Amino acid sequence: MTGECKLKVTIMIPTFNQADFIREAIDSALAQTYKNLEVIVGDDASTDATPEIVAKINDPRLRYVRNTCNLGRAANYRNLLYKHAAGDYVVNLDGDDYYTDPDFIKEAVKLIDRTQSVVMVVARATTKAENSEHVSDIPVHEKATGMQILRKLPDDKYFVMHMATLYARKPALVVDFYRSAAISSDWESLYRLCLRGVVAYLDREVGVWRIHGMNETGTINPVKQLENLAIWPAIYKDAATFGMNSILAKFVSAKCIAFFSQSSCVRVSMNGNAVLVKFVIDIFRTYKFAALLLVLTPKYAARVILCLMGYYRRKSIL
Repeated sequence: MTGECKLKVTIMIPTFNQADFIREAIDSALAQTYKNLEVIVGDDASTDATPEIVAKINDPRLRYVRNTCNLGRAANYRNLLYKHAAGDYVVNLDGDDYYTDPDFIKEAVKLIDRTQSVVMVVARATTKAENSEHVSDIPVHEKATGMQILRKLPDDKYFVMHMATLYARKPALVVDFYRSAAISSDWESLYRLCLRGVVAYLDREVGVWRIHGMNETGTINPVKQLENLAIWPAIYKDAATFGMNSILAKFVSAKCIAFFSQSSCVRVSMNGNAVLVKFVIDIFRTYKFAALLLVLTPKYAARVILCLMGYYRRKSIL
């Protein structure tokens, strides 16, 4: 019997008030050709028609779990993983996203079967906004260790996509997956997990991540954006315990904070310059070296200046 027959895979679909999208997400999960599959919808106390929509789907692979009260996005992820998922490997498909490749799971398991110590399989996904689309990239090589990946960030811009990353459940439980409530709680978990084994890359475009007004990723809240930068020290603290030089770990962490501060500044700038200036000052207070990298790296500084000039505010209105 091959690994493909043995391994069970869970597709978790956390959702909250996504009645307009949830059927497409579920149908795309159930359309996967891999046989040893379970699909679990985790309804975080939706107040829309989500329960009725899910109830109309009759498939033995599908389970519906409804929280009695709203846990919040990351806590809902964690509840599904720790209390309900039974797969050897797990992937998270948010209720407003969907798969386009029915062979994603099957091909990912094949890759696991021929590669030693795989804790994650990373494929490509399309980020789709109202007026733009972008397909994520992966390295040309088939695999890498977590340490190799973390040493090269953010210069190697191969950032994992949550919906396109199949991960090993038991190691994920051990590393306290989804412990962070930050916007990028998935990265905080996945990049720590990758230190525990090998990341295999699957050269397939497997699904669509929708960008719309309800995505927390695009929040203009400066507190949430500042909190989100804290995932990088947490990730690189783990890297140091796994053998990365502590000075290097702090340096790469600062580079990541500086890199992602740019996009945070763009979002926070929608509140006006007074809020933006305070946000940049807060970055200096919290991450002094990263803030220096932000203002001393010409292309980063140029973006902050554009924020102060209102460029992105005007662009968002057009």
